[in-house]
Amino acid sequence: MNFAVIGSPIGHTLSPMIHDANFRALGLEDTYQALHVMPDDLQYIRDIIKQYELDGFNVTIPHKETIMQHLDDIDPRALEVEAVNTVMVKGDRLIGFNTDVTGYKQAYTERFGSSPCRVLILGGGGASKAVFRAHREIGDEITIYARRKASFDTFRDQGFSKLSGFDDIGHFDVIINTTPVGLKNENLFDMMNFPKSAITENTIGIDLIYNPHVTPFLEAFHEEKRMNGLAMLVNQGLHAFEIWHEHAYKGNYEAVYKELDKKFGGDIK
Repeated sequence: MNFAVIGSPIGHTLSPMIHDANFRALGLEDTYQALHVMPDDLQYIRDIIKQYELDGFNVTIPHKETIMQHLDDIDPRALEVEAVNTVMVKGDRLIGFNTDVTGYKQAYTERFGSSPCRVLILGGGGASKAVFRAHREIGDEITIYARRKASFDTFRDQGFSKLSGFDDIGHFDVIINTTPVGLKNENLFDMMNFPKSAITENTIGIDLIYNPHVTPFLEAFHEEKRMNGLAMLVNQGLHAFEIWHEHAYKGNYEAVYKELDKKFGGDIK
């Protein structure tokens, strides 16, 4: 079977490495490639599928929302966050899923459990919606910070508290950065005027950024209380693989992390 990831830009993606390692470990002859698809070319997605004989594909920036108009069916989780990152090709029908939600949820619960917590999500974009959905399913009390109040209106589910500033921020058990701040080693605390006093020795810190592995934001948390976005990336990829194969296979996580460790070295999580 043949698979791909579409996006623009696409050169940075780790998805081919993740899937190829999984295919080899399972003894499959599946293929996976990165395809640079410009926004104006997304309308030709069915032609692209035929050209590369795709059985499924992942979707990354900037297509996660716009791909939805080209699909025949969409899973409820994807409808909830209004974004699709995985498409199954089934005959002439294209079916959309969002494995960012399940990928994040698995990463979080495997590391920190599922006891109800007070959660603060920094950011109101697409990644924030996936994280929000995951924590809603866990049953957490959620607050979302967004600089623009209009961002709050883009959430279909309004079951959260809104925060536009950090005065009298209060206490949170979990703080998650879903913004790109830190991707170039920027200091989130300075750029957002976020008070370090909100973090205690027991506060869990999560950054969806995985390179660098420890952002300036994560440095403020105890090592055992912090997590980057690599586990979410791996999980969402292998969840997509399982969907494409209609759950006939389970992804080989050990093989994937072993391959990623060769690239990054040391403690990749």
